[in-house]
Amino acid sequence: MIKKSKRKIGLANKIFIGMVVGLIIGLLFPQFGQSLKPIGDIFMRLLRMGVVPLIYANVVYGICQMEDAKSFGRAGSKLIGFYLVTTACAAVIGSFVGMITKPGSSINLDVSSTAADVQKMSGFWDTIQSFIPTNILQALAEGKLPQIIVFAIFTGIAVLLIGGETKVRIIGAFGDIGSLMLKIITIVMEFSPYGIAALMAWTSGKFGTDIFGPLAKFIGSVYIGLILQIILVYLSSVIIFAKLRPMDYLVKIKPIWLTAFTLCSSAATIPVSLKTAEEDMGLPTKISSFSIPMGATMNMDGNAIWFGVMGVFACQLAGIDVTFSQILQFSLLGVILTLGSPGIPGGIFVSTAIFLSSLGLPLEAGAMMIGVFRLLDMGMTATNTVGDITAATVVSAWEKLFDGKTSPYWNKGKKAEAEIINEGA
Repeated sequence: MIKKSKRKIGLANKIFIGMVVGLIIGLLFPQFGQSLKPIGDIFMRLLRMGVVPLIYANVVYGICQMEDAKSFGRAGSKLIGFYLVTTACAAVIGSFVGMITKPGSSINLDVSSTAADVQKMSGFWDTIQSFIPTNILQALAEGKLPQIIVFAIFTGIAVLLIGGETKVRIIGAFGDIGSLMLKIITIVMEFSPYGIAALMAWTSGKFGTDIFGPLAKFIGSVYIGLILQIILVYLSSVIIFAKLRPMDYLVKIKPIWLTAFTLCSSAATIPVSLKTAEEDMGLPTKISSFSIPMGATMNMDGNAIWFGVMGVFACQLAGIDVTFSQILQFSLLGVILTLGSPGIPGGIFVSTAIFLSSLGLPLEAGAMMIGVFRLLDMGMTATNTVGDITAATVVSAWEKLFDGKTSPYWNKGKKAEAEIINEGA
């Protein structure tokens, strides 16, 4: 007799179940729900335990691989530049949408100490100076992420300049440290459904049904930000640089964003993106072959919009007026964290925890919204993949390897397109 294999529940679904269970417990048994907060706090501390060394090791290790980037030439530097600009735009868009929709304005966490700490940070140059460490050990101990990133950049450059066998050993060591920290966080993430259930029970027990308004507003804010990113950044880019009609472009890349929306995975969408880029759009292979895979790990504008909205949302929960200086901090940290996000299920939760703690904002803001991340992940992943193909298109145009006005893939119909593909076969 053949035993039927039990279907395992994915971590994302477990997190969602934990959120629902915690919500029900808090609504039905408010006092008991609030008593579960220490469990959630312990989980948050465990989560932050390995994040700082992971990000430091990953940034150093990534810079040490830059020698391989020489083969990318000018196209590689332009591609990375495009990623950084669009990601910064996404974080700013998310912040401004949050300021307009005010998803956290209806409830107040009453964290006066947090508000006082955040209000101290003001001024453009003060913000820039705060990114430069004076004592890296203190920065590591206190989890000051911007200072850690700056030190990691200098460390990576120094390793490249050392050269020889010493460089090889150091690179290997940082790679091993990164793998070790990633394993630790992966272990901790297995407990995330229980930690989130406890935090959600505390939240719903304290605020009751008032929690539903912020949930809906937060989801709406993120999706508004995603739509604006596609229209204002991506479509504008292909119009200006690649001379393409926006609706034609969206139709051409439909297989990409539909697949990403369904699978919620940029990596799983790579084969579809490569096929669409080369066969349906006529982009050069030497651009798409490295830009699409690179974008799946480096270019996460949907996540940057999440961070922008989350930063404003957390400030509103704490009763803090958002300033331009804080938007600048949200944007810079959002860019850093999208480049160094842990590539594990629920990795956005890890990044959100370090994002809020680095800014001195209440971690409860992330706990309240992480349970609905699955609803947002579809749109965020689709936006990420549209950003990847847009970057490949724009860089190809900059390198004069693609022109929407002259490309037969775009202007002579399906018959000509099929003939071109057949000729290349």
